[in-house]
Amino acid sequence: MSATNRFAGRVTELDRKLAATEIEHARSEGEYDVAETARRLALVQTATTRAALRVAVAGRADGVIPPALDAAPRIAAALWLLISVVHIVIWLMIGVISGEWDPWLLWVLFGGGLMAAGVWAAREWDRRLRSVSRTGG
Repeated sequence: MSATNRFAGRVTELDRKLAATEIEHARSEGEYDVAETARRLALVQTATTRAALRVAVAGRADGVIPPALDAAPRIAAALWLLISVVHIVIWLMIGVISGEWDPWLLWVLFGGGLMAAGVWAAREWDRRLRSVSRTGG
């Protein structure tokens, strides 16, 4: 079974035993000390989803991307879009009421867009580094 499909769906006792075996194997190879092994085994025992099992086994060469890092670009883009829409409405109201169409809106749109693009680039950079470390080259 592939590494990506190994922990997809509901958790069974067999899944917990497989995850615990992987953690014990990693400890025997020196990847984890006793405290880290105990912490990860406790996570395995309390896991109710297979995503939680992935978190418990993560740290090995599986290339599991942290959920926050994976969601960060979408969150940044959504916030940038929301803030941009609010600023466009304010800019239009100011322009209609006062008749002055100052270009301050461009700073908000481009600045926020650059920050959202930076978050997206950071995630892609992390994915590339993980794929290189997984393939060993």
